Amino acid sequence: MDSGQRILLGTTMVSLFILLVAAVVFVYALYSEGEQVPALLQPIMQYHIHFMLLMALFGVFSGMMGYRMLNANIEKQKTIVKNNLELLMHFLAPEEQEVVELLRKKEGRTTQSEIARLPGMTRLKAHRIVKKLVARGIIHVEREGKINLVRLVDELRGTVE
Repeated sequence: MDSGQRILLGTTMVSLFILLVAAVVFVYALYSEGEQVPALLQPIMQYHIHFMLLMALFGVFSGMMGYRMLNANIEKQKTIVKNNLELLMHFLAPEEQEVVELLRKKEGRTTQSEIARLPGMTRLKAHRIVKKLVARGIIHVEREGKINLVRLVDELRGTVE
């Protein structure tokens, strides 16, 4: 189902739910004031318990459909970001790949000192790799006192959350 059909289905579901709620409220307002309920709306008054159950089920169903449609879009975006990150990894040096993998494992952020603790990594090597990745726009560094916080850019963070 393409996005246009999903939007149409979602709009129809919400519209029907609102129409059903409005009809039930209208009938109850007329009935509570002692006025005559129109013949077209008499079944709502006669079977009001059934309509309330139908509204509850319809509300749950439309909520589930809305969640499913939104979740499908989010999953699609995560897949795209993951594919982009995997493609990017092929163009990085092995040490740079290790740094990006560490960032993925640490939810997209770590300190430069943790990068320096990787096997075969020195503080100078970690500094140079971080500098290269910043220049390429893959990460950005924030200074907090004497600590350098290293974060993946927002476009690549979708795979770690």
